[in-house]
Amino acid sequence: MPRPLPIDPRGLALRLGATALLVTVAGCSSGAPRAPRDAAAPPPRVASFPKLVTAVDERLPIERYLLRDDQLDRLERARSTLVERCMEEFGFAYRMPRNDAGFRPKTRTQYRYWVTDESAARVHGYAPAGSDRTPRPPDQQQGTALPRTMALALGGTDDRTVKPGSEAAAGGQSVNGRTVPAGGCLGAANRRLKAGGPEAGGDAPQADRINRRGLDLARRDPRVIAAFARWSRCMEGKGYSYGTPVEAAGDPAWRTPEATPRERAVATADARCKKRHNVVGVWYAVDVAYQKRDIGKHAGQLARIQRDISERQRLAGAVLDGGR
Repeated sequence: MPRPLPIDPRGLALRLGATALLVTVAGCSSGAPRAPRDAAAPPPRVASFPKLVTAVDERLPIERYLLRDDQLDRLERARSTLVERCMEEFGFAYRMPRNDAGFRPKTRTQYRYWVTDESAARVHGYAPAGSDRTPRPPDQQQGTALPRTMALALGGTDDRTVKPGSEAAAGGQSVNGRTVPAGGCLGAANRRLKAGGPEAGGDAPQADRINRRGLDLARRDPRVIAAFARWSRCMEGKGYSYGTPVEAAGDPAWRTPEATPRERAVATADARCKKRHNVVGVWYAVDVAYQKRDIGKHAGQLARIQRDISERQRLAGAVLDGGR
C-alpha cells in the first residue's frame, strides 16, 4: 500500500533500533567521513569537562527545538484521525497503519555516545536491551496494495514515480464524486497540521541538522580525538584493536540475531575504558559546545521552529478533541 510520509526523524544513535544503529555506525567508520563545510573553523571553547559514566540524564541544547516522543505521538494520532476522516468522505473505510514505536531510548543522550552501561553491555552487547537486532524485510513493511481509487484518494496520485502525499502528487482526480485534494488525504492532513514540506510532521530540518552536526563535529574535535586515543590504548590492553568507540560499535561482526560472547566482551571493555578515561564527559561537553555555537548562528530560525512546534501541538490537540 502507499506508505504514509515518514515522521520519525530521530536519526543517528538517538532513536534508532539496534540494527539500524550498528549499520549507521559501520557506515561512519568505513573510511573517512565527509567533513562538514565549516569543519575548518576553530573549535568552540569548553570551560571544563564533567565526569560522566553515562550521559543518560544530560540534556542537549538543541532539544528545545526538537519534538519529544509524546509530541511526535500526538501529531501521528492527529494525522491518522484526519486521514481516516478524509477517506470516509470518499466512501472508504480506511485505517492508517499504526506506527510501531518499537524501542525508544529513555532520553536522547542514553545511547548518543554508544555503549556506556557496563552491566547492560555484559548481557546485551552493543544492542540496547529491548531493541530489535534484525530489521523486518521490505516486503513485510509495505503491506497490501490498495485498490486504485482508494490509493488515489489517499495519496493524490497513481504515478509510481511520485511519492503519495507529497507536493508532487497533484490530486484533482474525481473519486466517488469528490475531487481529490493535492497530496490526497495524506497531503490534506499534513497541511491541516502545518506538517508539509521536508519535516513531514517530524523535526524541522534545521534543528535536526544541528543535532546531527554536533555529534559529527565533536568526534573530529582534537579533544575528543585525544580521548579516543586514550580509550583505544585501554582497549588494546584488554586485547581489542579499535581506533575509536564508533569503530567498535560498528564492527560488522555484531550483525547477528543475538549478541555473541565476543560482542558482549568487547562492549563491556568499551564501557569500562570510556569510564576510565572520561570519554563520555569529554564527548558530551564538546558536542554541547558545537550545538550552542550553531544555535547562536540560527537563533531566529530556531525561535520560529519553537513557535511552530507549539502551533502544531495546538492543532493536533484540536483534532484529537473532536475538531474537524
